[in-house]
Amino acid sequence: MEKQDNGEIRANEAGQEADEAVRAAGAPRRGMDRRNFLKGAALSALGVASAGALAACAPQQNGGKAADASDGAKAGEDEPFKAEETVDADVVVVGCGAAGFMAALRASKGGANVVVLEKGDSMAAPNGIYVSGPFAVGTDVLQNKPGGTTLTVDDAFYHVMEYSHWTPNPALMRRCLETSADAVAQLEEIGYTFEEKNFRFETPFMGEKGGFHAITNASDERAKLWEQALADHNVDVRFSTALVSLATGDDGSVTGVNAVEKDKKNITFNAKAVILAAGGYLGNRDLQERFLHTRKLNVARGGDSICTGDTILAAEKAGAALEKTYGYCPCEYGGTHANASRPAKQDKFDQNTAFKFGLYGCLLVDAEGKRFINEGLLCDYPMSYGSEQILKNSPWYAVVDQAYVDAMSTQGLYNYTTAKGATEDTWFIGNYFKDRILENLPADIEEGIEEGWCFKADTLEELAEHFGLDELPQTVARYNEFCDAGADAEFGANPWYLSKVATPPFYVTENEPSAWSTFGGVRIDDCCRVLSAETNDPIPGLFAAGTDAGSLYYSPYYDIPGYCYGLCIDSGYIAAEEAVAALKA
Repeated sequence: MEKQDNGEIRANEAGQEADEAVRAAGAPRRGMDRRNFLKGAALSALGVASAGALAACAPQQNGGKAADASDGAKAGEDEPFKAEETVDADVVVVGCGAAGFMAALRASKGGANVVVLEKGDSMAAPNGIYVSGPFAVGTDVLQNKPGGTTLTVDDAFYHVMEYSHWTPNPALMRRCLETSADAVAQLEEIGYTFEEKNFRFETPFMGEKGGFHAITNASDERAKLWEQALADHNVDVRFSTALVSLATGDDGSVTGVNAVEKDKKNITFNAKAVILAAGGYLGNRDLQERFLHTRKLNVARGGDSICTGDTILAAEKAGAALEKTYGYCPCEYGGTHANASRPAKQDKFDQNTAFKFGLYGCLLVDAEGKRFINEGLLCDYPMSYGSEQILKNSPWYAVVDQAYVDAMSTQGLYNYTTAKGATEDTWFIGNYFKDRILENLPADIEEGIEEGWCFKADTLEELAEHFGLDELPQTVARYNEFCDAGADAEFGANPWYLSKVATPPFYVTENEPSAWSTFGGVRIDDCCRVLSAETNDPIPGLFAAGTDAGSLYYSPYYDIPGYCYGLCIDSGYIAAEEAVAALKA
């Protein structure tokens, strides 16, 4: 049994103007009829939301430990940028996460004079420091594992392209996979160590194929390795420095970056090539709404994200084409909520364990109280097949009874589910749940009730009324029939996930999704050159890599562990090689 850690983490800001209007109108934190209250607050919320819609593309800066371009720039949005200093470089990389670090290092090794602009205040800020590891093909790690590997570039390429219905750029995808061994080798060169292993989810490449490279270095060691590698290659890293706009020539080429440094100084960084790699828009609720049509996507690491889409907006303003596919890399550890002090955050079971209901396979309903998914998908494949519906139906609601609460707090999901017929052959993820018993669940439920995202009632009607889940009683009646029959006639959930809601009191948790990162942004070619919206030709001097580059990704997220991080380091490698080649042309 794992020890529970009840240390609080700072809750993510709700960030939604309409929600603020509702709270201002006097909404109680618990015991309210959500739907009736919202009806009463509708006019006020609509007024605020309308005002917010006018600023739908304005980047928000969340978090107090990063440069804020909107505050620091001394020029208005449509006024010329007034530089107080200029810095000359061959290559400017915006962002020092997985893609940006790789791009900066490879460009420097190629002989370029490189400057990196990182919005965070230290190397501990980028999300790329904390990832589990990349997917890659043909590495020494795979070749040296017992029995070697049979995994080929073709295996991965055709699986990914068929999974994504050939949506990403095929030539770029193949090139990334062909580059992946070199990208991993570069990390090994600076001191990274890897272990090839199966992920806890069932994935397409396991056993003799492999492909997931788990990083064995601690995160603080990784940050030191990055710092040392960039210092050894004379890369000028500017922390707490945020992009304001791209500098462009009369011919539309990109000639550098206008940015604001931490002391509020406006600096123009002149460059022959600019590589955008700032990690997406997770920290910008307005861009969430624009690209993902939700404002409910929280930060899996907790707190706020400094990834606010500045690079995407700047590229768009400079004439770049945006891709049509947007999505997110989901947190696989449970639901979250903006009002929770301990949302699902990391795989330490230190979050409020009542959030486990959101991904444990029990009854899930939408805001109307209707089922919307095969609940087992969220347990078996929380990062791929299950992720799209919870984004579209956020917030979603998990509904259980006292018998289920008792089972989770005394038996745990593994014992409960195997007793209902799941086996190691039929339930791949099951071993992950061994000995993970939610001993603190009763206290965690009370905490959730106090914070307003959990509710307990003696009747289903009362439970439904609290969150406005009008169809819940009828849904439960039909769902219980499936449980009695041992077959889900609606969505085909495995019988071991069917958990009857019959023993009062009843419980409901309100869940919001969270993400490690977003993806989707500018359109690039197979050389990571950003393409023009008008001509679809490359914009001279402008490259993009990682999750700022929309041409690499698909929604829902890929079913291969480490694939997002792998594409980040691969594309960073490619962007740097191409930028250096352009300098020498």
